[in-house]
Amino acid sequence: MPRHISRRDFLNGSQIAIGAALLSPWTELLGATPGGFQLSKDYYPPALSGMRGSHPGSFETMHARISGTAWPTAAPEEEYDLIVVGGGISGLSAAHFFRQQHPGARILILDNHDDFGGHAKRNEFSINGDTRIGYGGTESIDTPSAYSKVAQQLLVDIGIDTGKFYQAFDQELYSSLGLSKGIVFDKATFGEQKLVVGYGKISWEEFAAQTPLNEQAKEDLIRIQTEKRDYLPALSMQRSCSSCTTSATKLSCAITPRWIRN
Repeated sequence: MPRHISRRDFLNGSQIAIGAALLSPWTELLGATPGGFQLSKDYYPPALSGMRGSHPGSFETMHARISGTAWPTAAPEEEYDLIVVGGGISGLSAAHFFRQQHPGARILILDNHDDFGGHAKRNEFSINGDTRIGYGGTESIDTPSAYSKVAQQLLVDIGIDTGKFYQAFDQELYSSLGLSKGIVFDKATFGEQKLVVGYGKISWEEFAAQTPLNEQAKEDLIRIQTEKRDYLPALSMQRSCSSCTTSATKLSCAITPRWIRN
């Protein structure tokens, strides 16, 4: 990299400012009002692939900045009470909490993607004119029952009914069909193509014995699954996080294991 990129450089160079009016129900929560700019009705990049992620248009400006491109600065054309860089769960929550405390505030949310909400990958498909959204790697981030009161209230504010999860997702489907998890070992890596089933259902000694792993790897697999050893003794799961002083931080902590935060 030719030089360090400061937050100011990012704001000057990203040239991306998608209005909060494009998203509902955040539109009502953040009090956004549509501007004069309008996209065509059929503009929806997620429909091109079905899998969300970093798409063309989300990274070219920053790549140019890293390569040394610079843009002239000028006096600001607009003034805001709060500018949030990043429209994922933390950025949107920060804007929401700020607006609760300052109802009349002008808030600008900047993101280099074409929609809000973050991208822990999700699948989107159009079926008979309806948009179907399913997780693509992250089922529910973490169980909402373990969320803090602040995070739980946020879900209520934006209209998410976590109870519907238990109606829509049959948690006993696989077990009712006699199915269980398994691991496929490929020939190129392990010398033979083999499917080993019973992961978590049979003893780890029995599971390891069926794998094409070498003896040391089998012993290691059994050890990491059965050994009662605390590798992070100073980072108890019950330890509270003293750094959680703001609502936005508390929300982040609600979806982050305590042993990572401390």
